[in-house]
Amino acid sequence: MIFGYIDPGTGMTVGSLGAVLLTFLTGIFSVALLFLKRLVNFFKKPGRRIAIAVILAIGAGVTGALVMRRGTTDMDHKVIIIGFDALSPRIMEPLMADGRLKNFSRLKETGSYRHLRTTTPPESPVAWSAFATGQNPGKNGIFDFIARNPKDYQLHLSLSNTEGGVARPVVKGRRFWQYTSRKKIPTVILGCPVTFPPDRIFGKMISGMGVPDILGTEVTFSFYTSGKEDNTETSGGKIFYVKKSPLIVTYLWGPRVARVGGEAENVRVPLKITTAGESVGIEFQKKKLNLRPGEWSPWQDVAFDLGFFRKARGIFKFYLAAVEPELKLYVSPINLDPREPFFPISHPPDYSRRLAGEIGLYHTQGMPFDTWALNEKRLDEAAFLDQARDVLAEREKLLDLELNRFERGVFYFYFEDVDIIQHMFWRYIDPRHPLYEPGAPPEYREIITRWYEKMDEILGRVMTRVGEKDTLIVLSDHGFDTYRRTAHVNSWLREEGFLELKDAAALEGEPLLKSVDWSRTKAYAIGFGSIYINQKGREAQGVVSPGEDKERLKDEIASRLEQWTDKKHKERIVSKVYKQQDVFWGQYAPDAPDLIVGFNAGYGASWQTALGAVPKDLIEDNLRKWSGSHLFDARLVDGVLFTNRPLLKDNPAITDIAPTILRLTGFSDEELKTLNLDGEPLLRQ
Repeated sequence: MIFGYIDPGTGMTVGSLGAVLLTFLTGIFSVALLFLKRLVNFFKKPGRRIAIAVILAIGAGVTGALVMRRGTTDMDHKVIIIGFDALSPRIMEPLMADGRLKNFSRLKETGSYRHLRTTTPPESPVAWSAFATGQNPGKNGIFDFIARNPKDYQLHLSLSNTEGGVARPVVKGRRFWQYTSRKKIPTVILGCPVTFPPDRIFGKMISGMGVPDILGTEVTFSFYTSGKEDNTETSGGKIFYVKKSPLIVTYLWGPRVARVGGEAENVRVPLKITTAGESVGIEFQKKKLNLRPGEWSPWQDVAFDLGFFRKARGIFKFYLAAVEPELKLYVSPINLDPREPFFPISHPPDYSRRLAGEIGLYHTQGMPFDTWALNEKRLDEAAFLDQARDVLAEREKLLDLELNRFERGVFYFYFEDVDIIQHMFWRYIDPRHPLYEPGAPPEYREIITRWYEKMDEILGRVMTRVGEKDTLIVLSDHGFDTYRRTAHVNSWLREEGFLELKDAAALEGEPLLKSVDWSRTKAYAIGFGSIYINQKGREAQGVVSPGEDKERLKDEIASRLEQWTDKKHKERIVSKVYKQQDVFWGQYAPDAPDLIVGFNAGYGASWQTALGAVPKDLIEDNLRKWSGSHLFDARLVDGVLFTNRPLLKDNPAITDIAPTILRLTGFSDEELKTLNLDGEPLLRQ
């Protein structure tokens, strides 16, 4: 998983109401009041009340009979799928050999184990979409974390799409749970990436990666500091400089609202901070709490007034990093309150609320780990791990609750924990990484191994719920490796003459492709390895003719990229460059990047590249704590696949999982052929 977003702190505008709409709604309200008044008068007569009660009872009985008659599938077994993001064979296999992953080893010995081929590119939203659809990105439309609109070169996240205040699906292919729901097979999908908004299924769903915070971004924290050195530019949050005093008055930052007759602005909730010795007092919306340094608060709830009787409700946590010599107070991204989310995050819609009543409040944000706060030293490693343990505890409660009451059908559960821990702590296990610390605390040197062991414990609990007739599938979407050097692909394109800036003398170009001279640019890069040709008739200001000219240009760029060498370490930066037509097929393939850069392990596209910037340097050391990655050539980062039954294929791919699930739930070969899948079943029914 990679975290990224385009415009931190602004997100989407949640809505506006003009004078015409206000007048219309007022009229509707008046009519409704008149109707209700007459309805009340009608029910005042006892005879009418009895008649209505009889009619309702008969109606309920008929409806129940129809539902029972329609019935459900006669499937009497379970298909349980556990998705562990980023479990890597290079980590797992030595641990299994050492006896440290006993449950994974037992599953391998009694069932099957294989490396699992991932997608090109090996990004979590791309891979999990392929998992769920059984289709390559050319059929499901998910190609990268970042996408662009060729009509205006605007960038946006591919994880979610909210238009006019309504969340809309981004995956264009059908997922396996939509097929099982058609056959009334009980289906439970918990946390799968790229499932916002949730699908209506025959069962339950909690949306995963793609659910925004209350600002409409993927992750935006707030940091209140009296230290001027902390009031620096941030990529992942909003920094509020406050003058230290016994009473500090500031505010919590809420969603943007378009006001009548004015520009959109962020809603604010007053926040008071009192400093007294070694602790601080915090007060907002009639709530009071105290924190000491190094302490997290429990969940807090807040309501932002959007106007016209609407509120956006959220939940968040405070963390007090320091009081002396300067105040440093962190506020986590404000999650949608599961009890009353502004956007639906579950199916049925009230499922998220019922869960909160059963397991307590929980992170609803699709990417709950605040990696940017650790990257930018707003949280230290200990505080970040506290947050990670809280997220895992919530997930385990949910898993145990739902697995204990799951009797038959399809059950999927997602854990992203190992992915995040590897991203942030790989620097402790790679002596060649520029942030490697030889004398680091043993806890950090062992943290990746410890989290693999945590996943092994979870697997052990799941295995106790699997009967003789049941099938268990355990997989990761990709593997993992080190990320030592960061490559600026747009800077390389500029140096090679494929990209030009408006100011030819400028040392660097701004993010979001703002500095690009499109009249002289042949190719540009966005995302984590995607290159697009500035094609005539497709891009707004395209200069390259489609057909032979475009293909010659793609060949030239690919050839030169594969020769790109890191002069510092005398290593090839790129393993292989993939052409669009070689890795994507289907109706959405023309929307795919024209080239995909498959990096060698140790190298990766920079954050500046992802957002369309053009830095002055070509390559530099990766000095972020985000030190591990999977954004390499897909051939270098296989995932893993375990099952409790013999596999029919030695070289399985992630697109094989969906047809396997459908086969296990009773879909025939003839039915599978009609679904336009790219994979094939790995298990017998």
